[in-house]
Amino acid sequence: MKHATQIAPLQQRREAIQQWLEDTAPYADVDQRHLDAGTPERAYWHLGYQAALADIMEQFFTGSEAPYSEDTPSSSPSADPGANGSPAA
Repeated sequence: MKHATQIAPLQQRREAIQQWLEDTAPYADVDQRHLDAGTPERAYWHLGYQAALADIMEQFFTGSEAPYSEDTPSSSPSADPGANGSPAA
């Protein structure tokens, strides 16, 4: 099943990020500063959400350019599983 093989890496990445958040910033699920207008936390939340959407689109459009992602970097240090301090490490 094509979708199951496409979703598995996304699930693994989600679980790795969830574990990283629990270990590094356990307060993040209750400290909802990203909801406050004009805060850096809100900007970073939207940046992360945009990156997640780009990742999903790339996963489903493997082998071709995902629509709307031409300005999105193909990788970032925080998303690199080998990077020090990366949630996917």
